[in-house]
Amino acid sequence: MPEKKINLTFTLKISESLLSILRDMGCPKPENSSIRVVTGTPVRQVLLAQGISPLLVPMIFLDNRKISVDTPLEADGVLTLHGPLAGG
Repeated sequence: MPEKKINLTFTLKISESLLSILRDMGCPKPENSSIRVVTGTPVRQVLLAQGISPLLVPMIFLDNRKISVDTPLEADGVLTLHGPLAGG
């Protein structure tokens, strides 16, 4: 019997560094939004569905725990995307 897919709800938070890049690309996004995905959806697929290249997101947190772009989402939570950082 196939596994039943469950819809999950996430708060998607985007850091200012990534928001700035997206604005400069002509793809502005809100700082916080609510998204729904099916259980097991990889973060990479979420990014692509939101029009965000995974190459622009070197750091991803799920509920304050660092995860990879290939992590499958299994429970509701807060997904925080950080863009590239520079320092000197």
